[in-house]
Amino acid sequence: MEDGIENTSPFNGNGESGFFKLPDREILESFRLQKVFPDSPFGFPSGHVALTTALWGGASRVFNSRTAGRLAPMVVLLMAFSRMYLGRHFLGDVIGGAALGLTLLVVFTYFLKSPLKDDFFEKENFKLAFRQKNLFFYSAMFAVPVVFVSLSLISGEVAGFFLGTNTAYLLIIRKGLPEDEGSTGQRALRVFITLMMFGLSALVLDAGFGIIGIAGYPDDTLIEFLKSFIPAFTIWISVSICIKLGLYNIASTEQIE
Repeated sequence: MEDGIENTSPFNGNGESGFFKLPDREILESFRLQKVFPDSPFGFPSGHVALTTALWGGASRVFNSRTAGRLAPMVVLLMAFSRMYLGRHFLGDVIGGAALGLTLLVVFTYFLKSPLKDDFFEKENFKLAFRQKNLFFYSAMFAVPVVFVSLSLISGEVAGFFLGTNTAYLLIIRKGLPEDEGSTGQRALRVFITLMMFGLSALVLDAGFGIIGIAGYPDDTLIEFLKSFIPAFTIWISVSICIKLGLYNIASTEQIE
């Protein structure tokens, strides 16, 4: 049992019969009536699998890395396995998450091959102006995730990650993108700072909302959103710190304040 709900993981002692097991009648009935089932760990599609598929697939495209391309399927399978192992998702949930991630990956691949790729790195296209390209990028980066989460096509967690990342990118590019140059040590330190800021913020939020939960506040979509939005937003803070520390080529970028 977890939060009063039976753990239906196929690895909870039920053997192979539990692998394709459906939720209990009470849960199915609550879904059918579109009722909120308190503290339910179930959800379609799996946001973890969707993000893993999109991010690892996207990384292999961006860096043109065969290694990342070969590792991506294994990482996605491990993520899907772990979500079912923990009883957080059913097989259909992780398949749906993989399908969503692949859809995002296909869109991203077409984007990389289109003229929009170069436009996406132009500071001019992210100013507050009623220009076609500006409106397109703002809509794609902010309006689309909001619409998707309002229609329950994605979870608050997924929407928070995308909106946090996009907000950080917007703040960075409006001051000028720093060039990805420097020694191996500088690049490694930039990655370390980014991961540290992301991880620390996630830990602090988990602890903070855990205390709030004990005080009786519900863990709703807004909290899920904030728990993913804020860590993703720290990308902007990390870039600012790296510039202050001289880990980017200051001569080729404008100061981020």
